[in-house]
Parts: sequence; structure tokens; C-alpha cells
Amino acid sequence: MGAFDRRVSRRVFAGVPVAVLSWMAARNLPLAAAPVRGEEDWVRGNIRVTDDAFAACIEPVVAVNPLDPRNLLAVCRVFVGSDIGVAAYASFDGGDTWRARGLLPGLVPDFDGNPTVAFDSRGRAYVCCVVATQGPPRHGDVLMWRSDDGGRGFRPSTTVIAGGPGLVDHPSLTIGTGSRRTSAPLYLAAGVYGTAADGVVVARSTDGGRTFQPPRGLDPAAGARAIAPVAAAGPDGSLTVAYVTPSPSGGVLLKAVTSDDHGETFTEPFTVAEVPAMAPGLGDVTAKSGPALAAAAGGGLVCAAVTGFDDATGMSRLLLTTSAGPTDPAASWSEPMTVAAGDETVCLQPQVAIADDHRIAVSVYALSLATLRMDVLLHISEPVRAASTQPVFGPPLRVTTRDFDPRQAIDTGSTHWLGNYQGLTAAPGHVFHPIWTDTRTGRAQIFTATVHRHHP
Repeated sequence: MGAFDRRVSRRVFAGVPVAVLSWMAARNLPLAAAPVRGEEDWVRGNIRVTDDAFAACIEPVVAVNPLDPRNLLAVCRVFVGSDIGVAAYASFDGGDTWRARGLLPGLVPDFDGNPTVAFDSRGRAYVCCVVATQGPPRHGDVLMWRSDDGGRGFRPSTTVIAGGPGLVDHPSLTIGTGSRRTSAPLYLAAGVYGTAADGVVVARSTDGGRTFQPPRGLDPAAGARAIAPVAAAGPDGSLTVAYVTPSPSGGVLLKAVTSDDHGETFTEPFTVAEVPAMAPGLGDVTAKSGPALAAAAGGGLVCAAVTGFDDATGMSRLLLTTSAGPTDPAASWSEPMTVAAGDETVCLQPQVAIADDHRIAVSVYALSLATLRMDVLLHISEPVRAASTQPVFGPPLRVTTRDFDPRQAIDTGSTHWLGNYQGLTAAPGHVFHPIWTDTRTGRAQIFTATVHRHHP
């Protein structure tokens, strides 16, 4: 990563609980390297998800079946020669073993990707991804597949958002709550580019994904400058969509819109956080960073995470902000708190999940500037009793059992592409499932872990 300016000056860490800083200082440990007591009791090793004929795999996502927490479904981008497709992998033993399901039915690899996956309350799984041409210019639609058996098989795809002359990018699927008589609403947020109505949009289905209403724009003023949308639905008709836009000062704004009526109406966009940049340039490695969003299954808590990087100081930060939900949204979001910060490790690609006891988990890639190798770290908070209460995080948990070299990611001819996001989901019983791209085998493959939150 030769072009990357390391700027190491051993500055450390704002916003970390005093007790944690004292514990670290007594051992002369920087935050990103701090071990966790009883770490071996938390992480049940690293499990390789992908081990098939694809040349490389990147950008994984994962979801857990609410009716059977041992059933997980993972989806990722896969390389077939010079083409890219999307493949699925299912687990029925809590992530200990995985079954390859192959390419999504009917998909012919070209430049497909950006998968997103979710289960509804009836245990049905939905997978969306961009089906696109390599161009130029690129064209692409978002298609959806449904599985009624935990990922063993999929129904034929349906079109969620058609790109027409342009491209639909970075879809994010979330599912609300239904009843015995009504299907849970499905919401698909995405960016649309190269059309007459560019920007972040959301499409909604009220019939189990059979049809979707036409997408509606959420921030017409930002237009094509709005990118990387993520969506999270609550149990009470609430829906939040977050995305990023350039700020007037040259930085990046994390913005959001919310709905409290199942996506019928939305608030005006408002700014949640601002950072100088989300990630530094990494030379011959591409690993972009974006925002993350999660809503508690029981309601009352929404979390947004973003990484920030200050090129002038070399300081990398992981920020988190919380909200009680869509009521009076501009006033209800907390000031962003610093979960981690330092100039010896760069945080990339945050993901966030909320456990059933309102513990917040935030995963990140942690790139060591001393070794230029990566780990996956997981920050877990104490239970958050109210959205107005600042979460309390202890030292981070190292999820990866081995660090890895991102320069061994897939070589596209112009860069080593590690992908632009990873995955994280929460399961009942204080369990988290991070999933990530890893090169420990010498090529980009997908690994996961089961993280149990043990009580002292």
C-alpha cells in the first residue's frame, strides 16, 4: 500500500471510558491492540464459509432466521473468471458448518454484486443484489430471490428497482413487522444513477415481495451526491434510511430520513454526523468505507455507525450515534460518540447490530500501520437502557484468530479489491455473527465467527 501516508505519532483515544483507559495504560497497550480477558471464551474460532470453485469472494452479508437461530444465510460477491456473480451459503448449525448453494438461480455473472439479505418474522429469507453489465456505460437493476426453507432453495427472481438507462447501486433490504393476516412490509433502499431522477430512493412491498411500489426519492436536493444508503426497520412502523453526501467544507455528512407510518411519508433529511473522510487512500488496495445502521427488534433504539479519517492528523475514528426512533428525529439523535480512535490503526467498513438485551455490537476492519495487516475487531456495549443514554463500551474483542494481508485480495489489474463492506448480525442469547473477507488462505475468501457474550 505504498501510497498511503502513515503519519504515526502515537496519539491516543478520545471518548473511551476512564476505567478502560486506566486498564490499558497500566499495561502500556494502545486501544486497537488491547486484548479482552477471557477472549477464548467469547469467540468459537474462525469458520471458513466459502471453499468452492470461485476464484475469490468479497462483500459478504449474513442474516439469522428468527424462527431458528441455528439457520443463517450468507450471500457474497464471487469471481468467475473476469466476471462477477452472487452466490449463497447456508448454515443450519449456528454457523459451525456451511453449505454452498451456488449462484443465485438464473443469474449469469457479469458485474453483479452488492448483496443484501434479511429474514421476515415467518422465517422466509429474501436476497437482493444488483444485476449489472460491465459497460461502459454500466446498467443494472436490483433483483430479489425468496427462500422458504432457510436457503436450501430459491424461487425465481423478481425485479425490485429497474435501472432503465442507468444503474441501481448499493441496495439495502430491511423488513418490518406484519401480522397473521398481513405480510410484513419489505423496504429496499438504493442509489439510482445515470437517470433523470438520480439519488437515494426506497421501494416498498406489502405483499411478501411479489410486487414493489415505484421507488420514491428521499433527498432530491442531494441527487447523485447521495450514496451508500442503508436501511433499518423497527417493529412499530418505523423506518430509517441513512446515507452519505459531501459536506460544504469538503468532508462527508452522514444524513438520515425517517418514517413512522410504514414508509408512507418521510421526514426531511437531517445531518447525523460529519467526518473529514470515511477512509484514507490505501494505495494499491481498494477497501472503501460506508455507514452502518441497525434497529432493535423490540423497538426504542436505532444506531448509526461511521468511520472518520483526518488526513491532516492521521487520526482514525469509529463513531456511533443513537436514536429512540422516528419521533422528532432531528432532536432525538445523540451527539456522535467516539467508540475508538487512534493514529496507529485505521478503522474501516463498520457494521452494527443490536442484541435482544440492547447491547450494541460494532465490527470494523482494523488495519495496523505498523504491519499493514488487518484484523476484525468487535466492540460490544453494555445494555443500553434508553436511547438517550450514551452506550458504554469495554476494550474491543479481536475476532480474527490470524491477521491477514489485504494486498492478497483479488487483483483486478488496477487494484487489489477487498470489497467495500462486511456483515454482522445478532442472534438470541447474546450471540453475534460477524462475517468478513479474509486473505489468510492466499486469496479473498469469506470467514465468520460466533461470538458469545458471557457474563462475569
